[in-house]
Amino acid sequence: MGGVSFLDELDGDDRAVDSTWITVHAMAGASVVRVIGDLDLAVATRLRTALDAALATSPWLIVDLRQAEAVDSVGLGVLIAAHQAARRQGGDLLLAAAPPFFLSVLRAARLGSVFMTFDTVPQAITFALAPRKDHE
Repeated sequence: MGGVSFLDELDGDDRAVDSTWITVHAMAGASVVRVIGDLDLAVATRLRTALDAALATSPWLIVDLRQAEAVDSVGLGVLIAAHQAARRQGGDLLLAAAPPFFLSVLRAARLGSVFMTFDTVPQAITFALAPRKDHE
């Protein structure tokens, strides 16, 4: 699929000191935000900025978590805020390829029903790009 990719353009580096990578791939109709490493306080500002930038191009956000290593309440808070912003714009934030630990954290935090989850990024993209009459 065609699109535009960028890496942490705000700080001019493609990797933070904490070694978490965040990339955004914008395509027509959706953006994929890939997180490699931890979703925690140390990367909250960068994650929020990446999600906001992705949301500026499309109301459909897909967060690729296949290489997520840890998550804390701050990271979850950033995802919840982006989810709410996407819904206000007529889209949604979809979680793709979340590791078992991440799904367990969602259930423990009683957020399992808040986010739609998909086994793979292509499944989430297909859902996001599917024609629909009304937002679900």
